[in-house]
Amino acid sequence: MDIELRQLRILHTVAQAGSINRAAEELGMSQSALSRALQRVERTVGMQLLNRQPTGITLTTAGSIVLGHAETVLPALRRMFTDVRSCTAPANGRSPARIGAAPSPTLTSFVRCVEDLGIAPLSLLVDDSGQRLVQLLAQNEIDVAMFRHFPELDPEPPENVRHEVIATQSPYVCLPDDHPLAGRPAVHLPDLDADHFVVSYPECQPLTGHFQTACTLAGARPRISYANSATAAIALGEALGAVTLTYWPRITEPRRVHVALHGTPLGAVMLLAWTQDGPLGDISDQFIGSVQAMHTAFACLDRA
Repeated sequence: MDIELRQLRILHTVAQAGSINRAAEELGMSQSALSRALQRVERTVGMQLLNRQPTGITLTTAGSIVLGHAETVLPALRRMFTDVRSCTAPANGRSPARIGAAPSPTLTSFVRCVEDLGIAPLSLLVDDSGQRLVQLLAQNEIDVAMFRHFPELDPEPPENVRHEVIATQSPYVCLPDDHPLAGRPAVHLPDLDADHFVVSYPECQPLTGHFQTACTLAGARPRISYANSATAAIALGEALGAVTLTYWPRITEPRRVHVALHGTPLGAVMLLAWTQDGPLGDISDQFIGSVQAMHTAFACLDRA
């Protein structure tokens, strides 16, 4: 089994942070998901790479060797993408854009906003983790990204990543239409303490980790089942008559109703983030307006 580049990035981040907690925050992962990823790397190498101590994380001899090669491979990979982009630049001198985005109903419209500017996308990376997309922007591996950001829970993007709020989003719970709370305009997590929730695995959906934090703060301990994607969580929730989370309340599902979830740190914004020296750096105002108008149009259509 080969080591994946993503695993090398995780090891590099952990070594720099010196802590599983700090590395998980930087990568937009839960601590458990990051620990499992590190264990997979160690199984692949066949040796222990990290010394896990109460005072922090240190590298073993084998870990130092792997990290040394990672620090050669990762910059080389970034240079490779830079060289490829320079070779594929169109005649007008404007480079294609490398796009990152979280999966959402507006994803297709977002890509069209880029195309409408006369910049043909070179690639599209779809990833649920806004923090992972921010990291790729900071490393100049993508040029622009659109994702959900939790102001009360997520760290701010670094200084070299410009960003703008595109839309605000509030959390909702999706309930069976015969649920006792289905007729309420809003609920709080303690109201759902005895309910069954279906969420994505943390490595698939960072919202899961934030939801668990919100439950801890509210003193709620609902039963939780996991699915391997946000789409699968919705389908499983419907099949089991369980509760799911959503930020798109007017996208209807059979025999389900959406109720606002109040009193949590799960309020979110959609962020547009980009690199100043990328192909969108000199037209950011036009691009921001285009994406904001797209979200406004979608919201109006959704309410119709």
